[in-house]
Amino acid sequence: MVNKSLSVLLLVGVLAGCDALPTQPSEGNPQAQNCPPPKEVQQACPDVKPTVITKEVEKRVEVLPARFQSIEKKTVIGQVENTKITPSEWSFESRIDSGATTTSIDARDITPFERDGKDWVRFNLYDRKTKQTFEIEKPVERVVKIKRHGTELQERYVVLLDLSIGNLTERVEVSLTDRSEFTYPVLIGRNFLMDRAVIDVSQKFIANETK
Repeated sequence: MVNKSLSVLLLVGVLAGCDALPTQPSEGNPQAQNCPPPKEVQQACPDVKPTVITKEVEKRVEVLPARFQSIEKKTVIGQVENTKITPSEWSFESRIDSGATTTSIDARDITPFERDGKDWVRFNLYDRKTKQTFEIEKPVERVVKIKRHGTELQERYVVLLDLSIGNLTERVEVSLTDRSEFTYPVLIGRNFLMDRAVIDVSQKFIANETK
């Protein structure tokens, strides 16, 4: 009887303890909070102008001497051309040689004389093609002395002649000399070519073709 009463008391205590335990929340998806959507915030940037950096550069332009300027302004001639003595129509084949300082021409029967107290010279030009001879009288500009190896000292008269090659006409000093042993009766030197013409050594008789 006593054991039965103890069992009843234990059962009542257990039940009372269960009722005293705190209630656990039920599992499941928790209720989402109703939050407002995020607002887009635009950050205002200050108006900044770009900084331009400039650097001064000194430009140097080199001016070349006239003899080195563009050949476009010069007449192109071949290594051999026809040279006319103006105002006459006498024409002679000439060798173009930039290595020679002065132009020279094959002159025969050179005779100096005096006219009005000045030195003059009379000479003949011989046309090898037509076998004609042309006599010319000119004032003497100067006399040059030439000494070549194995030869005696020679004096050459220098006169002014108007020479034309293609569209070029120039009055230049010409040395009178016997060129009968040379292939061409006229040698055109630098005093005619300088700042006026350039030579194409691969060509002949092209002066009349250039503009």
